[in-house]
Amino acid sequence: MTDPHSTTPLPSLFTLHPRMVEVVVALELAQQDMLNVLDAIPVSQRDAMPARGGWTITAIVEHLAIIEDGAGRLLSNLIKQVKDTPETETDAIEPTLEHFQLWNPTRRIEAPDFVRPKGELSFDDALARQSLARARMIGALSQASGCALGTVTYPHPVLGPLTGYQWALVTAQHQRRHLLQIAAVSSSLSS
Repeated sequence: MTDPHSTTPLPSLFTLHPRMVEVVVALELAQQDMLNVLDAIPVSQRDAMPARGGWTITAIVEHLAIIEDGAGRLLSNLIKQVKDTPETETDAIEPTLEHFQLWNPTRRIEAPDFVRPKGELSFDDALARQSLARARMIGALSQASGCALGTVTYPHPVLGPLTGYQWALVTAQHQRRHLLQIAAVSSSLSS
């Protein structure tokens, strides 16, 4: 799978540790789904304010770019901590996140100020930044395949301590959560 917004080729899943396959596939599929959703949205809706308030579609994409950049830097630091520690586990990671119910759009999660969109980017610039940050994240994770990312943690501001693998999956789940928001904003603007 290739990302049309990236110049970095995505890794072959055949060379990755099973846990990293789970993470990379989740990130790639969430990204592709977002690009498909955004491609279907009329340009006129990108910067239109939703009637009920909230973020524009451009602002949501900018927020995702901020999250991706921060999560990527965090994951790079966690990877450095375990670069010499081999992975010995193969259990799936996603079930460890079920109790957070990130998939549930009725669970309101307020974004901290430091990850709120500033409204300074165009839609295209926000999407380019998000796509580049995602490609970097996948590249860093792929290079760390076989490293024990389940043995290092860092606290999430809302969810508490997460392992490196969980941070990556939460990033994909967060993106999917916002895809529901993007679809709802587009639907409200169409009616």
